[in-house]
Amino acid sequence: MPRFRVLIEGSGLEVPGDFAGVPSQTVRGFFVARVVNAPDRKQAGDRVLAIVADDWRKGRYASLGLSPALRIAQVRPASLLEWLRPKRTGYAFHPGQ
Repeated sequence: MPRFRVLIEGSGLEVPGDFAGVPSQTVRGFFVARVVNAPDRKQAGDRVLAIVADDWRKGRYASLGLSPALRIAQVRPASLLEWLRPKRTGYAFHPGQ
């Protein structure tokens, strides 16, 4: 089964100051990339959207009570290095516009 790297953009957050390593600024969004096995690009994107949404509903960010708007920013075949790396779970938060 092919492996894909999916980049998700989250927006619509309003988390003030010192959250997730963004000092003294309001966090308004994030990017997150995941590598998944899927038969095609569409299913890869859908799978990662579900994983990220779960993280905000009942995972480590559930206590914030936020539901960011999620969109697929990019889906491409994963490189050999990307699918050999250990599973990544981080987010890149930003202050946005």
